Amino acid sequence: MLALVDGDIVTFRAAASANNEEEAWIATSRANEIVENIISETASTNYEVWLSGENNFRYQVYPEYKANRIGMPRPKFENEVKDFLKREWGALISNGCEADDMLGVRQCEVGEESTICTIDKDLWQIPGWKYNFVKKERSYVGLVEGIRYFYYQMLVGDTADNIKGVPGIGPKKAERILDQGEDEDEWFQLVRDTYANDEFMEQTGKCLWIWRSLNNIWRFPDQATVS
Repeated sequence: MLALVDGDIVTFRAAASANNEEEAWIATSRANEIVENIISETASTNYEVWLSGENNFRYQVYPEYKANRIGMPRPKFENEVKDFLKREWGALISNGCEADDMLGVRQCEVGEESTICTIDKDLWQIPGWKYNFVKKERSYVGLVEGIRYFYYQMLVGDTADNIKGVPGIGPKKAERILDQGEDEDEWFQLVRDTYANDEFMEQTGKCLWIWRSLNNIWRFPDQATVS
């Protein structure tokens, strides 16, 4: 089994846990413990740790992407933990996208012999095994389930990333809307009917969609295959 580790989450949790400490080694040792536990708990024989790099295309698509985080304090030893993961765990850096996208790409390449290890629900769009390393829960996402979850996100948005979704639609209403359809084509049309215009919908979709292959930016189904 290949453990595909969300290094951004590992970094944040380990560094934030040491905000009141004086020494960086406390944060890096906690990061090391998290990764070791992930590999052990998933019975993985190999691993990849992914960190987000520069030039995330989403900022060009939507300049207000993650604007709600501007000015928020970062964990004290964040850079030290990132350097540690690169040095000791061979962490890989995404380019032009996020670590989430590369986790999605790699799981779609490897298939059933991989597990995405994260607490980020965005990655429940991707078919395959998932491991929430905080709750210690392993689950499986099917292809249809993943597509439906993407359209659910299109309706409710993602407040953590400053993505608005459709005003007035919360989780329960989103589920009721999607319950009216049975497949991707029907969910697409149901969601499209709730949006004010196609341009806003496509902008939202591009920001929410997690890549299945390199440069797999989401477009309307009549423009490119989205599954």
